[in-house]
Amino acid sequence: MRSRDQVLVAWARAAAAAAVLALLVAGGVARSEADEDDNVPPVSAPPRVAIVHGETVVTFDTATLARSGLEVEALQTQPHRVEATAYGAVLDLTDLADARGAVTAAAARVEKARAALAASSAEFKRVRALHADERNASDKALEEATARWRGDEADGRAADAALVAQLASARQRWGAVVSGWLERGSPELEALLAQRQGLVQVTLPPGTLLKSAPATATVRAGGAAAVAARLVSPAPRTDPRIQGASFYYVAPAAPGLLPGAVVEAFLPAGPAVTGVVVPAAAVVWWQGRAWVYVEDGPGRFVRREVTTDAPVPGGWFVTAGVTAGGRVVVRGAQMLLSEEGRAAVQGSEG
Repeated sequence: MRSRDQVLVAWARAAAAAAVLALLVAGGVARSEADEDDNVPPVSAPPRVAIVHGETVVTFDTATLARSGLEVEALQTQPHRVEATAYGAVLDLTDLADARGAVTAAAARVEKARAALAASSAEFKRVRALHADERNASDKALEEATARWRGDEADGRAADAALVAQLASARQRWGAVVSGWLERGSPELEALLAQRQGLVQVTLPPGTLLKSAPATATVRAGGAAAVAARLVSPAPRTDPRIQGASFYYVAPAAPGLLPGAVVEAFLPAGPAVTGVVVPAAAVVWWQGRAWVYVEDGPGRFVRREVTTDAPVPGGWFVTAGVTAGGRVVVRGAQMLLSEEGRAAVQGSEG
C-alpha cells in the first residue's frame, strides 16, 4: 500500500514540474515575440503640418481631403470707403411706445371733439333758423343750442392744443422724422415697436466732423456680427457720455443688438479703397489674432493673419494678407487649426 502511495506522489510531482516548464517556455516565447515587435520600427503617417518660408502649411492627401468636408470660396475685389469710428447704443423704446399711446389718445380726443362740434353747430343753426322764423323755437332753446356749440368749440380747441403739445414733446425727444412716424402711424414705427428693427443712436467722438451723416453705416455690438444700418435723422440730443454729433440709424434685429447694448459704428467718411471681404466663416482666432487658411494648391492650406479693423455685413474688409482671387477655407478652418495643435503636441512628445 505504501509503495502505491509513493508512486502517486511521484506522478503528481512530475506533472507539476511539466506544467511549470510549459509556463516558462510559453513566457519565454512571448518575451521573444515582444522583443521582436519592439525592434520593428513603427509605421508613421506622413507629416501634415510644416513651416514653409515662415508660414504654417497644412497638407492633406487626396483621400483625407475628400473625407474632410472642407469648402473654399474665391475672394472678389470690392471697393470700400474709409470709415470714421463712432460709438453709441441701441435705444430702449419704452418711451416711444408711451408717446405713441399719448399721441393716439390725443388724436382720438380731437376727432371726438370735432364730431361733437359738427353736431352742435348744426343744431345751433337749425334752432337759430326756427327762432328767426316767427319764434318757432324759444329763446331758451336757442340759448341752450348756442351754449352747446360754444362749449364744443372750446373743447375742440383744447383737444387740438393737447395733440400739438404731444407731438411737440415727441419732436423734442425723438426728432422730426420719428415724431412724424408717430403722427402718421407709419410702418417704420410698427417695425421698431415690434422689435423687427432697432433704433441705434450713433455719436461721433468730440472733434470728429462730417459734412453730413452717411446714408448707411455698419454697426456691431460686442463680438456679434456687423450689420448694415440705415440713417433716420440727426438725433435731437447727444449722448452725454460722448458729447459729439449724434444720429439715429435703424438696424435689423440681430443677435447682440438688444436695447441698452453698446455698439461700435463705422461711418463712410473718406475715399474708396480696394480690397476683399473675408467671410466671417473663414476666420479662426488664435493667440488673440484673426487667421484664415488660403488654398495654396490641391490639399495644401496656408494660415495667414488678417485684420478685423473694418467689419462689414458678413465678415471683414481687408487689404492685406489675402488678395482677390485667393481661395479661403469657409468650412473646416477650425479643423485645420486643430490639426496644427495635434502636430504641435506630437512634436513635443517626440
